[in-house]
Amino acid sequence: MIALATLVAFLMVARLTRLLVEDRLTVGYRRWVVKKYGKDSMPAYFVHCPWCMSMWVSPLTVPVILFPYPWVVAIAAVPAASYVAGFLASREQ
Repeated sequence: MIALATLVAFLMVARLTRLLVEDRLTVGYRRWVVKKYGKDSMPAYFVHCPWCMSMWVSPLTVPVILFPYPWVVAIAAVPAASYVAGFLASREQ
């Protein structure tokens, strides 16, 4: 169960990072940061950098890996499944 929980947690981080950095749904938040701090500021860089953002999202893996109860893994599986579905959809021709 720990291996499955770890995989689900990693996929969850990938999806949440993409949601915050690239998805259209959060474009307002990124525009607000750029407007408030400036285009060349560190906060503006941070909200557009997937490597940077993933460092702040990755602590969410801790409860999933340390407490791999079915309900904890199920909650993390929602964004994980979304990431897998998006990946597979992008491969369709």
